Amino acid sequence: MPTSTASRDSVDVVIVGAGSAGCVLAERLSRHEKRSVLVLEQGPSEWPDASVLDLRRLPISDGERYVTHHRESSGLPVVRGRGLGGSSTVNGGYFMRFHRGDFDSWQRPWTPDVIDGAYAEVDEKMGAHPFADADLAPTALAFEKYWGGTFPTRPLDDPWPLVGVNRVRSNSMDGIRRTAADAYLRPHRDRPNLRVRTGATVERILLAEGNAVGVVCDGQDIRAREVILCAGTLGSAAVLLRSGVTGERMRVREHREVLVGYRLREQLTPGPLLPTVVHTDDGLEIRCYRDDFARYIGGLAVTGPAVGVAAMTPGASGEVYLDGGGVGVRLDQPDARVLRHLSRTAREVVEMLRSSSFGELVVADSIAIDPVLRTSQHAWGSMPMGGRTDWLGGVRGVGHLRVVDGSILPAAGRSGPHATTMMVAAVIGDVVAAD
Repeated sequence: MPTSTASRDSVDVVIVGAGSAGCVLAERLSRHEKRSVLVLEQGPSEWPDASVLDLRRLPISDGERYVTHHRESSGLPVVRGRGLGGSSTVNGGYFMRFHRGDFDSWQRPWTPDVIDGAYAEVDEKMGAHPFADADLAPTALAFEKYWGGTFPTRPLDDPWPLVGVNRVRSNSMDGIRRTAADAYLRPHRDRPNLRVRTGATVERILLAEGNAVGVVCDGQDIRAREVILCAGTLGSAAVLLRSGVTGERMRVREHREVLVGYRLREQLTPGPLLPTVVHTDDGLEIRCYRDDFARYIGGLAVTGPAVGVAAMTPGASGEVYLDGGGVGVRLDQPDARVLRHLSRTAREVVEMLRSSSFGELVVADSIAIDPVLRTSQHAWGSMPMGGRTDWLGGVRGVGHLRVVDGSILPAAGRSGPHATTMMVAAVIGDVVAAD
């Protein structure tokens, strides 16, 4: 390993990453005025403005300031947020809880009361609310009506999703994303025991006698009593791999997706990308995207709107590995049973779009199933609790090292992982802060 310069800094806790989980932990752990907390964030220091946070835009194209681009081995783009707030700055504003049953195998401290309380706090801080009818395009209203004839519809005032029609809950206010940094970090930046350093690249973890004793950041040793990785599933994997804590490759899980494309008879007004979904009893999420992705992401070719069918549980496997100076990702196809479910449900979506409910909205001969198996940008589970980490994210075999982000989710949820990752950070932060 490369040699770093002499130690010039020492803190109680160093948090790597100021994203969705890192912001929650920074706030939690810095409540105790005698505990010094240093957050190291690779991205820029500027707070994103409204043009970046507008739900009618996904600022994730090449050259955008608040994203890091990776590449899956087959050529699929893999994009993650960077800077204060991480991916909560650039995602689609989807902020749904897992289903209650998704926690059945989780062990203490993950009791229903603890999970309920943490979700409620995170929802409030992030401004989580269901999209209103006015946020839905005519296609989305027709989508809800169509599937409502087959499945139950979740009441708008119930924050817990169900198998059925679910209006998406969003981390936004007046069409502007509410980021984790806005909710948890920005209000407390004046705490004297909390420091945030941006433009900081963590190269590896400092290890001594089986314990984490700090990190090497931009060639400098930073000593700490505890190191907490919150750099996201891919970012945390890179630090672990460079540090020799894991093997040369790490297993990861992902939600693969099939798109059913079509053309609209009339162009829609701008609005949020994904306001409503259906969760099926075989673990799929049917996503009624509002419009062509090219309307949201600069540089994309115009292909038309789509309905997505994503395999949420059990998810597909894959690997993360070092690729030169960055992270490489390889994703497998789902197993044969899941592929059959995806194929069958995609055909059911075709039937939906050809039905009378969509006759005045969709050009019938434009409907087609995209042959490319895509990714939901939801990599998770590389350091699962109950496996490579304990039930508080502590890395087995390495003292004073914890991972708290999507890496530690132990099983697939039937919703996307953003809200649950923040909930997990809130619970672990409470336990660690009490020690």
